[in-house]
Order: sequence, then structure tokens, then C-alpha cells
Amino acid sequence: MKYDPKASTMLRFHEAIAGFLNGNDTPRAYLERCLETIEALEPTVSAWVHQDPGIARAASDAATKRYRNGRPLSLIDGCPMAVKDIIETADMPTQMNSAIYDGWQSVRDAACVQALRASGAVIIGKTVTTEFATGASGPTSNPFDSKRTPGGSSSGTAAAVSSGMVPVGLGTQTAGSVVRPAAYCGAFGFKPTHASLNMGGIHPISYSHDALGTIAGSVDDCWHTAYQIARLVGGTAPHPGMIGPASLNEAIKPLRLIRLYTDGWAEVESSTRETFETLIRNLEGKGIEIVDKYDSEEIAELERLLEGVDSLSRTITQFERRWPFNDYYERNQEKLSPMLRRSMEKTMLITQEQYDDAIAHRRKVRFQVDALGTGADAFITLTAAGPAPLGLETTGNRSFQIAWTLTSTPSITLPLLSIDHMPLGVQLMGFYDKDERLAHNAKWISKAVLG
Repeated sequence: MKYDPKASTMLRFHEAIAGFLNGNDTPRAYLERCLETIEALEPTVSAWVHQDPGIARAASDAATKRYRNGRPLSLIDGCPMAVKDIIETADMPTQMNSAIYDGWQSVRDAACVQALRASGAVIIGKTVTTEFATGASGPTSNPFDSKRTPGGSSSGTAAAVSSGMVPVGLGTQTAGSVVRPAAYCGAFGFKPTHASLNMGGIHPISYSHDALGTIAGSVDDCWHTAYQIARLVGGTAPHPGMIGPASLNEAIKPLRLIRLYTDGWAEVESSTRETFETLIRNLEGKGIEIVDKYDSEEIAELERLLEGVDSLSRTITQFERRWPFNDYYERNQEKLSPMLRRSMEKTMLITQEQYDDAIAHRRKVRFQVDALGTGADAFITLTAAGPAPLGLETTGNRSFQIAWTLTSTPSITLPLLSIDHMPLGVQLMGFYDKDERLAHNAKWISKAVLG
């Protein structure tokens, strides 16, 4: 299947709400269409590790009654959703693609799942992740080429959304695991400001980098889902929760964007470079000023500080994952994949001094990003160095995504590009707690480019 960013078949749940309210459609009928798509495509895509249509039908029937009475709970009431399988669910297994947790089921919902249910969302099931969202890949394939990776670690969620199985799903990101799979699969992916969405009940890797995010068929559905989580269960303390309104309403044109190259640009092939340069010229032609390191010493200094950021981030995240991963290694080494075991053994060599140095450098990066916040609306770059690579063993390059996880600031990937008939995202990155501003700008750019 050839990818065309202007002919997406992804679902946009917010566009269905009017039909629910006027009686031309119902959440139950909407769900059944999703289940039909899953039945048709799942044998090839393998996005799901567990499904429970019975639970989903009961939830959609309840939503149908609320719409009939003109009293929906929220803008995601009746929305079918996928939940990444490192996020706890009280009524479905949470197995994390690990033999250690084979068949394990929590006695509670994660905070985000609790918020979704209270908002009327319809949870169909759990989607495939890499091992603990950091180790060996799962069976999911890219919906546009089954021989290519969907990205990771939120592989199943991105593939399910991209192929029209569900309009929205939850993912998590410690390096690039929301925006990268969304970019590879041609979906929208939103990673809010770090800790602005509650992480309770989600398996940890790195407390200072782990973030909950949303993947959807539109910027609006990404935002509506994140908003409901923030409104009902807040952020991860001490962050009070993502700031912004229930709905984005109008799209807002950015006036100035900062283009970043970072280490990833050296890995970009000529066809991808040319396609991205065309997009930049297109945005400039629409009246957006785009500046980069050649225009500003402050931007050039940020680029210098971001050199080697992949290694820097890896030092932080792997040092912080000593618990619970060291315990897994000591007690259940035989149940870990060879890939994760090797990675763990390298982790054990990281010293406190190396970690402290990495944290100090991260502080400099964050300070420089903040200093640029008064002179621009957002940053722009590619989401990945190219389209999804061949093979399911790797989840792809993370060079372009890692910086905006390191900085704790929000990022959104937009499915604007096609390279060799495969999707590739453009990443818009914002400033700390300026998620609403970023989402409004992302909505405008998406409409301007895609129509």
C-alpha cells in the first residue's frame, strides 16, 4: 500500500461527535466498524496483544445512551482506544512483551486508564510494545509495508491508529517512542511536557525522561485525550498537570520557527533532505519566518550543546533504570531477551560521576532552550532520518527525537511527508508547559500542508 499524506484513511473521532448527537450514528456502530477493521487487518499488522470486545461493547452502549440523552461525558466519550501494554489495566493482562510478566494482570487501572474510563472512552485492548518498552521488538509490522518496522516502543498503538483500527491510542516515550512510531506509520503523535500527564501505573524506565503520550488520526484527538487525563488525574507530582483548554478550536499560525539540524541531519539521505527542504520553503511561502544556526549565535550554541545528545540521554536513562531492571537481571535473567541482557550489563558499568556529568550538561541544554522561548513559537525538524527501515528487529533511528525528551518540553509529529511511498513525520517542538501553543501551531501547519 502506497502512502499519500493527503489521502489518509485514519479515523478522526472528533468529526464523528455531531453524528452521535443528531442520531445519524452511535458510538456502538462506530465501535463495530473499528472491530471489523481490526478483524480484516490484524492478521497482517499484528498490533494487538489482547482484545476484549465484550468490555468495549458494554462501554460503547453506555456512551450511546449518554449521547441519546444529550449528555456526553467529554469530547472522547465513546471513543475506541488502544492502550500500550506497559500500562496497567484491571480487566486485561499487562504483559509488557516479557516472559517475566506472562499472563500477569494488575488489580488496578493506571491513572491514565482510570481517567479515560471516567471520560467515557472505549478501551478495546492492549497493543504490542517492545520488551518493557526498551528491549526486544514485538511482532507488529508497518501498515504500509509489512517488511518494515512500525517503530517502537509504542509500535502496536501507532500501527493500530495508522491502519484505522482505532482513532486514538496511548503510548509512552523515554527516547522517541511516541513520535517515532507515529512518524513511521503516518499518524499524529503528541508527547506533552514531561510529567504533565500522570505516569501512575506505567512500568518505569527513567523517571526523569519517561512520558505518557497520545497517538491519533488528528491533532485534535491527540489533545482531547491528553486533556482528559490531565483534567481528571493531573500530572506526576509535583507537576499539577498539562495546561490548556478542553478543545483547541481555532488553529493558530506560528510567526517564527527555529529549524534544528542536530546530529540526525548527517544521517539523512538526499531524497529525504530534498523533501524536507521543499516543506520548509512551502512554510516560508505561507509567511512563516524560519531561522536556524546560521542566523543566530544562540541557536548555534544550542546546536553545539545537542552534539552527542543520544549518548548523553542513554547515560541518564540507563542509569535511572537500575530499578527495577537490575532486580529482573538478578532474579529472572533467563527470562530477559539476549538484547536486554547485553544492554543491562552495559548499564551496570555507568558510574555515578558519569550520570552527574550528564545531568549537568542536560541542565545547560534546558537553559538554552528556555532562553530561545521569547523569540520563536516553536522548533521544527524531521521526526526521523528517513522512512521506516526494513526489518522488524530494530525500531529505527532515534537521533531526531531524543533532544525533546531530554529537554522535558512538548513535541508533536505531523504526518506531512512521503518518501519512497512511505510516511515520514515532521516534528514540531515547543517550550516547557507551552503545550497548548504548540498544539495550536501544529494544527495550523497540518491544515496548511494537508488541506
